[in-house]
Amino acid sequence: MTAAPGSEDQPHEHPSHSMYFVTSCKLEIKDGPPDAQGEAHVAEVPAGAAPIFPAGPHQVKNIGDADAKVIFVESFPLCKPCGLAEGFTTPFTTTPECYKVLAENDDWITGELTMEVGQADSLHDHLDHLIYVLEGDEVTIYPMGVLGDGHAVPIKPGAGLAAPMSAGPIFAKHSMKNTGTVPLKMIFFEMKK
Repeated sequence: MTAAPGSEDQPHEHPSHSMYFVTSCKLEIKDGPPDAQGEAHVAEVPAGAAPIFPAGPHQVKNIGDADAKVIFVESFPLCKPCGLAEGFTTPFTTTPECYKVLAENDDWITGELTMEVGQADSLHDHLDHLIYVLEGDEVTIYPMGVLGDGHAVPIKPGAGLAAPMSAGPIFAKHSMKNTGTVPLKMIFFEMKK
């Protein structure tokens, strides 16, 4: 979502959804359906905030003086994760120096990955997830952790990447290395079992 100062969306509804605020912003939020909205409340949200919002209707207006840029993901009602494989290990467990949980509920984990140039993580698993690139220009993915089978992936800030388990080990079980020329910072939104 990108909202210019003064812009307002129409009343709408979301299922539970995970968010990441790319920019700081000041928002006016009216909760409830259009015919029964409550009083508006103001939220000043810093860049880097990663809340997970419950399902429900609302309307949002940017009352700040700068563009608001927010990434959010929500599950498609018919899409369900495939479940955990035997020995499933999260990157938060295998490489905590690179991975940090920003927010978590029963449906989602919002995580942050940071890597210096040349840094690599350990073999880990993922469920279906979406990635948003904040910084970086290339990462190499090693399906099943096999170093001789690296797949270099050019990336750029602002890119969004879908990483479904159905694509196989390249997204579901891998290790990774920052093979780019600048530090890597990505936010990812991962469905939970």
